[in-house]
Amino acid sequence: MQHPTRTLVSIDIGLDEQTVRAALPASAEIQIVGVVSGVDESWTTLQETPTDLLVVACTGYSERALFLIGSVVKERPGMPVVVLAHDAPEGFLRRVFEVGADDAVRLPESPEQVNFTLQKVLVRKRASGTLRENGTAPMICVLGPKGGTGKTVTSSNLAVALALTGKSVSAIDLDLQFGDLALAMGVRPDKTMYDLVQSGGSLDAGKLDAYAMPHPSGVRVLVAPTRPDQASSIGPEFLREVYPLLRGTSDFVVLDSSPGFTPEVISAIDNSTYVCMIGTLDTLSLKNTRLGLETLDLMGYDPDRIVLVLNRADSRVGIDDDDVLAVVGKRPDIRIPSDVEVPRAVNEGRPIVMAKPDSAAAKAFRALADEFLRREGHGSVEADAGEAERRDSAQGVRGLAGSLRSRDNNGKPEEEAPGAPRKRLRLSSRRR
Repeated sequence: MQHPTRTLVSIDIGLDEQTVRAALPASAEIQIVGVVSGVDESWTTLQETPTDLLVVACTGYSERALFLIGSVVKERPGMPVVVLAHDAPEGFLRRVFEVGADDAVRLPESPEQVNFTLQKVLVRKRASGTLRENGTAPMICVLGPKGGTGKTVTSSNLAVALALTGKSVSAIDLDLQFGDLALAMGVRPDKTMYDLVQSGGSLDAGKLDAYAMPHPSGVRVLVAPTRPDQASSIGPEFLREVYPLLRGTSDFVVLDSSPGFTPEVISAIDNSTYVCMIGTLDTLSLKNTRLGLETLDLMGYDPDRIVLVLNRADSRVGIDDDDVLAVVGKRPDIRIPSDVEVPRAVNEGRPIVMAKPDSAAAKAFRALADEFLRREGHGSVEADAGEAERRDSAQGVRGLAGSLRSRDNNGKPEEEAPGAPRKRLRLSSRRR
């Protein structure tokens, strides 16, 4: 039998204790282990008294209460914190959630309603803790140190190819300033990660699912903010909360990263099961791909968990596989051919594995999905390749139009690689 929730109540200076006590529930499931006045006294009591739940009661805009909440969240990240706010302005409640409180109740309020809020927070925390323990689904970070290599096209097609096998797939756009994953997939960005952050309160699987946009293939997409200035609201700490929730409710998680090793990308790599490194047949991309692999090596990332993808691999630009090996130090695991249908599919907002499942590019993307399925002990996607052909092709056009109306930044299709130069290009670089 589970013991009652040991609850410490901290009352900030200026708030009448009787007002707080009148709102506290008389429930067998909530055991009040102390009612303490003042931030310093509350912190000391918290260190000395076994506590499962902290209730912070305050009035007006209280910096002392914010300091206490922030300290508890930092020192005891698993402990739920609920605020009882008397005569508090909206700006204060927003700050309460920003520093990490799980929920807030305006006083005066009935004990029944306060009890309901406390129980709701406890259930969410317990569910979140279970998912954190069991969230072991493979997470694939699609990485490309240089822009324009086709990370978003690869991410969208990989996610959809996995979903078409019947797997539950979640995709996240980590290009927080200029992300185009929703545009490439034809998903309307009605809700974004910025909206999720601004919603406040505790984060659980149900809430996360409400902010994930559905794709016809079954992929759930967490959309990047629609404006660059909103990106700063989403940091590695928030994303580290998101990953285990998605891994606990999905068979695969696909991350579409931004160029370079930003803090968000480094955090994603640290939490990922595999890295899918994308490069193209040009000197700049191959040089950055080599540096990317060397950076992963410095981070201690297992090289056996890196899948190297060469995009637009059949472009005749004077670089062959031996050149790739000489520069990168590794032969590509998957080669994606140039295909005029790829930019057409991007323009339609429909991944090519659905729009043109028999095309050479679609087969290559399915081979990439097969690589991860094989590593996880699953079957092949080829048996499901024909399913996409039967879907309504107008879906992608409607999705693209909706996305263009909803977003402030415009997506661009991948460019085809230039034609072969007359003079053969030879690369010289150190091997890894």
